[in-house]
Amino acid sequence: VRLPMDDGTKLWTRIVLPREKSFDDPSANVTCVMDRSPYGYWGIEALSNLYLPKGFCSIGQDMRGTKMSGGRFSIWHSDADDGARTIEYISEQVWSSKSVLSFGASADGLASYTLLDTAPQELDSQFIIFSSSQGYPIIFPGGAYRHSLADNWMADTVRSFESQRCIDEVQENEQPGDWWEPLNMTVANDDYKVVRWPSLHWAGWYDIFLVGQLIAFDGYRYHADPEHLNDVKIFIDPLGHCQEGASEFPTNTVMGRSALPLLMSYEMYMSTVTGQPFGNATKEFLPYRHDIKDVTFYVLGALEDDAAGNYWTTLDSFPDFTPTKFYLSETGEMTRAEPSTGGQRTYKADPANPVPSLGGSNLFIACGPHDQSENLERDDVLTWETEPLTEPFAITGPMHAALQVKSDQVDTDFFVKIMDVYPTGEHKLIQEGAVRMRNTIFRDMEPNSVYDVNADMWNTSYVFSTNHKIAVSISSSNYPRFSINPNNGKSLLDPDLWSSNFTATNEILASSHVVLPVVSLGDLPRSHVIEEINEKYAEMASLGVMVAEAARNGMAIK
Repeated sequence: VRLPMDDGTKLWTRIVLPREKSFDDPSANVTCVMDRSPYGYWGIEALSNLYLPKGFCSIGQDMRGTKMSGGRFSIWHSDADDGARTIEYISEQVWSSKSVLSFGASADGLASYTLLDTAPQELDSQFIIFSSSQGYPIIFPGGAYRHSLADNWMADTVRSFESQRCIDEVQENEQPGDWWEPLNMTVANDDYKVVRWPSLHWAGWYDIFLVGQLIAFDGYRYHADPEHLNDVKIFIDPLGHCQEGASEFPTNTVMGRSALPLLMSYEMYMSTVTGQPFGNATKEFLPYRHDIKDVTFYVLGALEDDAAGNYWTTLDSFPDFTPTKFYLSETGEMTRAEPSTGGQRTYKADPANPVPSLGGSNLFIACGPHDQSENLERDDVLTWETEPLTEPFAITGPMHAALQVKSDQVDTDFFVKIMDVYPTGEHKLIQEGAVRMRNTIFRDMEPNSVYDVNADMWNTSYVFSTNHKIAVSISSSNYPRFSINPNNGKSLLDPDLWSSNFTATNEILASSHVVLPVVSLGDLPRSHVIEEINEKYAEMASLGVMVAEAARNGMAIK
């Protein structure tokens, strides 16, 4: 059907009932799994068909301005209303049970999260994969523009005559403001208080949306309707969108994945329909109902046979951690002891010679835990390292860098990376953070003045092995992951942005430090039951790989 929205725009919507059901049968009582997507039916939308064998209806809808739907792509600004109208239409049909279950991977998941703004009465659960309840911190982490992700996604997905308009609209809003509100679900705005349904969130440590999905889990878990605070579960695999990184995590995974999140989604959807408590709705999940907790994730480790990490854990909640400071000394040492004297390290950052991106949480360029050694040989990249570790060292939680910085220019960037240094010399990337000064302090810098800034380095769960070292690097470019800063203070859409660019002389003061979330290995107990599930349901785990590939590519699924 071409379903009219409130403003008259018609959205192409495909409805598939189970074989034994009929569209003119008022006793059909069918519950639907709905996916709204910019990728088209033979892209991600068709994944909702996974639930047809369980007796669910499948609904795939092209978002406005994409594929076969009318209108202009709204950059998710209309999806709360469009989704609510679609759910209303489904519930009005004679064959409908008046219950709709939301499904969404990647861009589709962003649309699903926006439903918190309208909270349709008939919305009864959500399964959201590799997606985000946040807009600004994903596209402008620390105020730095994720050039490769944003520009390439718009060019690949939005209609050709509209893609540049969309890119310009995003770049026009390079600082936080009202434009981002429809994409940012926040506790401050009470967005999560409307959540009264069960939800499952499937994330990845190297995913492009990781922090936005962790924020969503926190909102659903601690700030939802009080009667539904315990109806939320999260599963974090190593990769998210980054399927090419699977070779880095061969231990206890199926190509970096697990069968568990799909098994849990069947259980959640069936429990919604049957009224059975989660864990008792499907025979497949029943044997594991006491073993799988609300928070399940892969504990990352080195690509070594005897690595301390590389296993699954499942917990009632994320473990408590001890925020631990590691100071960045003027001599390149990374120590827990605060320097007794001042000092700084200096480097020059030339916009005409940017530091190339090597791995990380990317989509259109190389992703995953790439070796950073090549970049560390550059004069415009500073590195700090600990001494070799005498025992395994575990971290789980958010990381950040508290920097004291100076520059001789009115604007510049700082990119911070945390790495695992192997005894063989590789520097494998774990996570990274960014600061674009003009979008952090919201004014020009006073040249050679000291500024305190914070680089959010997102989250991880990682165990450094014995004899490995922890390292941090800082540079002022990371291209094409982030746009290049010409250091002149001009905005992204300023026509004179590149009329002048300046080599910046930047300083990192020795009081700067990174803060790591230290836990004990006892806080991360290994769960053998997830390995058992992967072995028993290997085909379903492979299906998880297909879901991830669809999320990454919006590919055709035949």
